[in-house]
Amino acid sequence: MKVSSDIIENMYQEAEKFWGPELVRVTRETNEPFINIIYDCDHLEQIFWDNMVLIGEASHPTTPLGVRSTNMSTLDAAVLGKCIEKWGAENIPSTLEEYRRIRVTVTAKQVLHLQRVGRIKQGLALPDRKLFDPMTASAEESEELQKKHMPFFASAPLSVD
Repeated sequence: MKVSSDIIENMYQEAEKFWGPELVRVTRETNEPFINIIYDCDHLEQIFWDNMVLIGEASHPTTPLGVRSTNMSTLDAAVLGKCIEKWGAENIPSTLEEYRRIRVTVTAKQVLHLQRVGRIKQGLALPDRKLFDPMTASAEESEELQKKHMPFFASAPLSVD
């Protein structure tokens, strides 16, 4: 949602009271200070190297919009445990490859979904829908933003079996 020019000007005036002139200059030179694309990388395809594996937020850069990070981290641990149980501690390469196949499939869809939801909530343009305004949006226009539309929200695979 766009912030009014009055609010931005007030922010600048408040900044001048507390921040140094360099930081105030940077904020004044920022064309749209409230556009905040809150993801900094795409989903990861590679989540292990040799015997080192990423789990939790290190392996899936989701945004806070999806309220999923703890759930995703817990599922990472559960899936990794099941893979170790299936393949045994002596077969780490197979364990990690199965873990990657299971989790990347899920987390890639969730990360991409949250990137889209973030753009919608910020009122940014998407090619397949009109700009979202939470003040005037209908129930139908808001439907896609509901948590229940997160891929694998209700269940995610724990194994390939």
